[in-house]
Amino acid sequence: MPGTTPPHGEHTPSGPPHSGYGLTDPPPSVPAEASLGAPSVPAKASLGAPSGGEEEHHAASPTLASLLATGAGEALELVRAPLGSGVPVHGVGVFDSGETLAARGQVLIAAGVDDSSDVAPLALRSAARAGAVAVVVRRGASGPTRRLLEVADETSTALLTRAPWVEWTELIGMLRAGLAHRGGPAGAESLSDVPLGDLPALARALAELVGGAVTLEDPDSRVLAFSPTENGADPLRRLTILGQQVPRWRLDELAASGFLRTLWSTDDVVHRPAEERFSERLAIAVRAGEEVLGSIWAAADGSPLPSDARQALREAARVAAPHLLHHRLSARNGSSRRRQALRALLEGTGDARSAAATLGLDLDTPCAVLSVTTGGATADGKADRSAVDSRTVDGRTADGTTEAAVHERALRLASLQVTAHQPAGFAQRSQGRLDVLLPLPGERPEPAGGRAPRADTAHAGEEPREGDIRARRLALQLAGAVREAGARPLVAIGPAPTGLDQAPGSLERAHLVLRVLLERPARAGELEVADESDVRAAMDAMRVVRAVGELTPAVDGPVRELLAHDAEHRTDLAPTLAAYLSRFGDVAGTARQLGIHPNTLRYRLRRLRTRFALDLDDPDVRLLAELGLRAAGRHPAPAGSPGHGPEAEA
Repeated sequence: MPGTTPPHGEHTPSGPPHSGYGLTDPPPSVPAEASLGAPSVPAKASLGAPSGGEEEHHAASPTLASLLATGAGEALELVRAPLGSGVPVHGVGVFDSGETLAARGQVLIAAGVDDSSDVAPLALRSAARAGAVAVVVRRGASGPTRRLLEVADETSTALLTRAPWVEWTELIGMLRAGLAHRGGPAGAESLSDVPLGDLPALARALAELVGGAVTLEDPDSRVLAFSPTENGADPLRRLTILGQQVPRWRLDELAASGFLRTLWSTDDVVHRPAEERFSERLAIAVRAGEEVLGSIWAAADGSPLPSDARQALREAARVAAPHLLHHRLSARNGSSRRRQALRALLEGTGDARSAAATLGLDLDTPCAVLSVTTGGATADGKADRSAVDSRTVDGRTADGTTEAAVHERALRLASLQVTAHQPAGFAQRSQGRLDVLLPLPGERPEPAGGRAPRADTAHAGEEPREGDIRARRLALQLAGAVREAGARPLVAIGPAPTGLDQAPGSLERAHLVLRVLLERPARAGELEVADESDVRAAMDAMRVVRAVGELTPAVDGPVRELLAHDAEHRTDLAPTLAAYLSRFGDVAGTARQLGIHPNTLRYRLRRLRTRFALDLDDPDVRLLAELGLRAAGRHPAPAGSPGHGPEAEA
């Protein structure tokens, strides 16, 4: 059977010869967590470095300073360290006020404890009594309390705070990587001197150790780093390195031969003899506990691999584990920081200058802000039954996909379009919408409160600005991506260009445009892409409704009763009233819009007067009724509003 274990710990699976490259999804014997984010962390357990044999127990313990010098230092702030940062650290644990007696020498993670809470000083004292080296709490908006700082100065336990952009599981993984790492400062490329996370340096050092050309790969067969070859790479190694991933055809061969199953199911070296065009290979999976982090491949480089290469590769897998774990978490944490920075810029929270720097932008960089959803989303941006185009039947598309799935796919494609745009934009999901920040280098920001002209039509003799043209060009591309997913696109453009510090206001105006497109398709003329100039009258009316909302309750009196009656009896009196008001009392036109007979409409109007005391000959009553319907999102009525309610109950 492929994947059996030959004597002496060397694995040689049957099947076609192997190039020494490539992984696919882990087999069932590998836990599902192996391909997901940070390693799982059991509560109340010691979370030290991955075991590496007896020799590791004799290695010098890392100190708090060396731990902070790794990637964990980016996510932690050292608030107090009464004994200094040179104290040794023996492990990482989860704080539990009832079970911390065995915490000597550990860094304790106090998940859920904020540095501004009353619990934080108690947690710090408890950790100090247990002999913990340090305790980590969440960094709050107002910072540590005076009481917490006083307790920190009185105890021997260091106090650290966790940055908001990193999750607890990610932080624990970073600390595990730091504990497993025994390296020092960068210098000669021996294994002990490779800085944590420097994968190119690690590949070169491993090549020296193993005596061949080394490639590091992630679990999805992507090349993370490789060592130079002295005698020229064989064709497959060259293809893999140039393409930054294993060719698809080779992956198919490896899966069919059983080689991959063997690789993922053993902790030992897997061997592949030389082929006609490909040199001999050795491979080993890299793990942190049960989690698969990637693999190391060693290829003969001009001469056969040395006899001790297998033992060297086993040692290489142990040493590489913290490096690959650090690399994975650093990439994920960088993504988390960018998401937090984008949210801060779009929502106007936090320090805009530092948020802009995180995205690689200057605060004065001009930008455009857009918002995208699908045609049937509700006013709050959440998809409803009409979220896709007319090709849907009974809530499913022609291929059987649900409308919610189409909505999700449409926003994913739009997000990819934002990333592929030049210059690349930034996108975030929010309440069923995709909000987009598009940098416009070279443009001059529109003054705050200024008005951006349409890109396709100049207003009052004004030529459209280049920034507005670029924003609309992206908007049209986003509409195409949404349409490609089978949904009707709605794309709103905020004033462009605007400064990054004005992005929240621009986003608010884009959301208002989007609300008009969602609530007033008839008045918006079935627009799919619009800015303020396209729907200005509807936006102004919406602003008026909002402004008088405090003075005129949103839905009160007869209108409230009317909506409740429709909901209870499944009648269409509210749409009838909205259409009648939109048509300025034109009975024939309203009947045509509703698809009912004029006499049916007159009957409904009489019911509105007698049942709900709505005297539609009174201009004040008409005004208040319209305001109430607008506030409820029922006015103006779209074309083709329902006209089939049970008349007997009207």
